[in-house]
Amino acid sequence: MVHARPSHRPSHRPSRRSPGGFRKPLLLLATAGLVLVSGCGSDSQGRPLAAGTPRQGGALTVLLPGEARGLDPFSASYINVTDGNRMAALYDMLVWTNPSTGSVEPQVADRLTAKDATSKTWQLVLRPGIKFTDGEPYDAAAVKANWDLHADPAVQSVQRAAAAGLVTRVVDPLTLEVTLPQPNANFDRMVARHLSFIASPKAIAGGKLAENPVGAGPFMLRAGNWVKNQTLTLDRNPGYWKSGAPYLDRVVFKVDPDPMHEVAAIKDGAADVTITVDPLAAAAAERDGLGTSQMLLSGGQMLSFNTAKGPFAQSEARRAVAYALSGETINNEVFQGTGTVARGIFGANTPLASIQLAAPGNDPATAAQLFDQVTAGGTRQLAATLIIPDTPATVRIAEYVRTTLNKYPGVSIGVEALDLPTFIHRANVEQRFDVKVDQVWLDDPEPGLFGLLSGGNAGNCCFYNDPEVNDALTDARQTSDVEARRNAYTRVQVALNRDMPMWVYQEAVAVGVFSSKVTGVQMFNDGVFMFDRIGMKR
Repeated sequence: MVHARPSHRPSHRPSRRSPGGFRKPLLLLATAGLVLVSGCGSDSQGRPLAAGTPRQGGALTVLLPGEARGLDPFSASYINVTDGNRMAALYDMLVWTNPSTGSVEPQVADRLTAKDATSKTWQLVLRPGIKFTDGEPYDAAAVKANWDLHADPAVQSVQRAAAAGLVTRVVDPLTLEVTLPQPNANFDRMVARHLSFIASPKAIAGGKLAENPVGAGPFMLRAGNWVKNQTLTLDRNPGYWKSGAPYLDRVVFKVDPDPMHEVAAIKDGAADVTITVDPLAAAAAERDGLGTSQMLLSGGQMLSFNTAKGPFAQSEARRAVAYALSGETINNEVFQGTGTVARGIFGANTPLASIQLAAPGNDPATAAQLFDQVTAGGTRQLAATLIIPDTPATVRIAEYVRTTLNKYPGVSIGVEALDLPTFIHRANVEQRFDVKVDQVWLDDPEPGLFGLLSGGNAGNCCFYNDPEVNDALTDARQTSDVEARRNAYTRVQVALNRDMPMWVYQEAVAVGVFSSKVTGVQMFNDGVFMFDRIGMKR
């Protein structure tokens, strides 16, 4: 439910091993990140701190690694390093997950609450008087129209899995009743991560929303202000519903696929903020005296296999890859030892998984035995293509994977590097791959892990469908009891170590990087900036 849920006090300094927080008194958040919320000024090392009240005016330059495929809620990816920040600036959020407390907080929504004991029926109530930038009312009918389109297979929404099976009913202009296909005590988290950006139904009907987005966010796009693969300039929304916000006159998004270049640009004053999941870039930012806000999450960087068909339909082939590769080697050779080697899909600091159940890896002898079995002693070729987003770090990771695996008789791995929007469409919409470099950021196992692994789910990473895992994920989402959730997710861990639908090599961390000119830095969900709060120092 959307209301404040007190938790631990946020740390005043970044920590690689900070403890999680609480979502409810009875529900321990899986791996809450820590966003810096200390006072304005500098820390003891002279680095800028995140919190403070900005002055009115000014422009903020935000660097992201790839261009948006579209600026509508249906084709855009909502994760931190892709389109989540663009969407937050344009559309605002119904609700959002506060990583420092573990609570789901209201924004455009006044409240989102379960209406029965099973948590199968929920009620969304909106704040009154909010309008889209085309003057249309932001009401329950608008939310219903957006969610119905997400659920329509013909739309091919990236968020379709979250909306599938929802039955919505407009109770009154500000109230929407939502009946879920199955009980879900964490549906508010589903909305926060996948259904929170709402577009004007009038603009949707116009058919050009991807190029001409119309939301109710703190910023808006004017004609001619999007130069693809260069800059997206958003101007202040003069009719924004929140008094005094936003602080900035405009936000300029620029594309830079190299995280190290992004950090250097902020250091040199050519940009103001970025979000990075590259531990090497995060370490460089701290070394250069820039401000950083770190979020520790579950998930991480991984290889995801097509388990349904092709060369990795056999679990032995997937396990062979996992045993052949070393997360430690990737961390040392690609990230110069600045990251944290993963032990599986759950972060090492989560209270909802067993630290003793580390995933397979770094055992070449076992890998050789498994590859020998799969390739019949090298006489039957295991040929596959690894698809990756074309960024410097993933190119280096792919080269390590290719050269390591191709040393085994009968194994032939090729690499295909794609620009970020094409990669997202190929991997997540077309779902056409043998194996892919993947990244998942989970502030809680719900809804991300359910979407990632449950059989038949449109967001399933790997066409994975295991009855034991399906049952365990369902059990976990229907309870708020800590021990029951831990037991359910332990069952998931055991099955994943057996089947290896993915191999996680780097723990998840999202780091906001900002210059000394910036203040009011607050992130939500998996590391998206709140654009109604950020701005320039006084």
